[in-house]
Amino acid sequence: MSLTVERIDHVEVFVRDIEASVRWYERVLGLREVYRWEPAPVMIGAGDTKLALFKAADDAAPSPAASVPSPRRWRLVAWRVAADAFDEALAHLRAEQVVFEGPVDHGISRSIYFNDPDGHPLEITCYPG
Repeated sequence: MSLTVERIDHVEVFVRDIEASVRWYERVLGLREVYRWEPAPVMIGAGDTKLALFKAADDAAPSPAASVPSPRRWRLVAWRVAADAFDEALAHLRAEQVVFEGPVDHGISRSIYFNDPDGHPLEITCYPG
């Protein structure tokens, strides 16, 4: 018998301020609080995909930028939008004054790259075809 997973359930993220991160992710990406433990994590998400927000140590080093070469690690979290919503996502990031790279045309997909307030690399992507 072999194992077959269904999907990513959640990604754990260490942040400086959980409540500020909950507000930022809700405002910028529309993620909603799903549930929380006390004191952490706070689970936020869209559909079946969630982030588990944990409080980082006060002296924790910042997350390296996605462009910085690094030993093996996760690079970023990509959030998918419908192709007809991509331009709206771009306008929304501008309205929220989020600094981003893109849009980048990858041939089969289009992407926008940016960081959350803690420097975690994020992407919004769509598949127009």
